[in-house]
Amino acid sequence: MGQVHPLPSRPDGRPAPVVIPLPAGQVRPLDSVHCALCGARLSAGALRHHLVSPHEAETITVCHTCHRAARGEGYRPAE
Repeated sequence: MGQVHPLPSRPDGRPAPVVIPLPAGQVRPLDSVHCALCGARLSAGALRHHLVSPHEAETITVCHTCHRAARGEGYRPAE
């Protein structure tokens, strides 16, 4: 039988998050953490937009501030 150990805790006393691995073959996309145009950090609650570049067939993630400027430069929403 295995040993039981307490979960590590953070300095503020809350328990550390538990990471549950995904079954083999499943992929979970990770959100971008920076705007592709201005480099601003996109926190978990930040409004973000996915656009397709007019120069390449690639999808980028931009912050709310850059969204309107990018649309004026020919970027279009990603489906």
